[in-house]
Amino acid sequence: MSNDFSRVVIMANQVDRLGGVGRFVERMAVELFENGFDVELLGVNLAPENERVSVRRVEEIHVDSLWRAEAPENWSLRRRRDKLNPLRVRRNKLRGTLRAAGVARLSEKLQTWGPETVIICTQVFAMEHLWQAGYDPLNPRMPRVIGQYHGSYSMCVQTRDIRRVIRNYAEVEKFVCLTESDASKFRSAGLNNVGWIPNPVLRPVVNNDISKQNVFVALGRYDAQKSLDYIIRAWSRIEDKLPDWRVELYGEGPLEAKLQELISSLGVNRLSLMGKTDEVAEVLSLSKVHLLSSQYEGLPIAIVEASLAGVPTIAFDCAPGIRDLIIPDISGYVVKQNDVIELSERMYSLANLPETLESFSVAGMEHSQQYLPENVIEIWKDLFKELSN
Repeated sequence: MSNDFSRVVIMANQVDRLGGVGRFVERMAVELFENGFDVELLGVNLAPENERVSVRRVEEIHVDSLWRAEAPENWSLRRRRDKLNPLRVRRNKLRGTLRAAGVARLSEKLQTWGPETVIICTQVFAMEHLWQAGYDPLNPRMPRVIGQYHGSYSMCVQTRDIRRVIRNYAEVEKFVCLTESDASKFRSAGLNNVGWIPNPVLRPVVNNDISKQNVFVALGRYDAQKSLDYIIRAWSRIEDKLPDWRVELYGEGPLEAKLQELISSLGVNRLSLMGKTDEVAEVLSLSKVHLLSSQYEGLPIAIVEASLAGVPTIAFDCAPGIRDLIIPDISGYVVKQNDVIELSERMYSLANLPETLESFSVAGMEHSQQYLPENVIEIWKDLFKELSN
């Protein structure tokens, strides 16, 4: 095997899909290309149309998908009634056909890429395809593989991914998670090839000519994981006490109607579901406090983006990564999980303490420099050198 990798392939379930993994894939592709690597982005299948993002990238970064069509929904045959449902049986067969063709395509790619290639496999489903395609970590003519899990260890257990993670990543060259705490927990669970690297976050281009407004902002999908209903309930407790403040919740997702119903039932006025935005920097330029009410996370990029824009965060203590990103009571507030009362109290407190808000802003910007792409990419390059020797 050569002493240096010339090509990096980044595999994901889907390329150009909304979410943290999609942003990681895109940012890493740019940084690796600018550092002289040939870069290929490979999705297992196509992102659903309603969650697909449009990305401009240089034509030298090749993008491909193993499956040539979008995966069918409701395809599993776990129950007897599913097996008696002709439509579901056809979907299951189609999915099997798409997967078999995708695995065959990946097998050819493995032979073509060879040992000068390192694969960053960002998700377990993609790793399962690699094994099925004939990946062999003991074959010196094969690419090297770095496996990843983009959630916390607790999220891995909560979503019942832990067995799949251990089974699929135990023999890859390196398994990389997002925080030192998670690395320790995965190591205790049985993985002895664990390291950790935070995700790179591009500094938002903030318009400093715009005056910040009295706005609490949240950036996330309208779904059960982000649980924005806690923010709505917290705001309903303090809205009357903060007449010159408002709350803006940006995103889209399946719970939009239920969230709007909750807003109406609580009689909340100065809180709006703003919908999806591609102008994160502009939103942060106008906001003073960022809120995160998730049930679980890995290393939430939104906190870093907000900090780099000078916007401190109040967050639920939903993952070890939260305390890596926020220095409690110095750059932001970490609130007991799902505690609406404490969340509302911290919101009220920060809105009424402009000097604390300013000191949190300065501390957060300084603390978040470590997540800038130019710093994170050097850690990845060191790992590549380690694996190539």
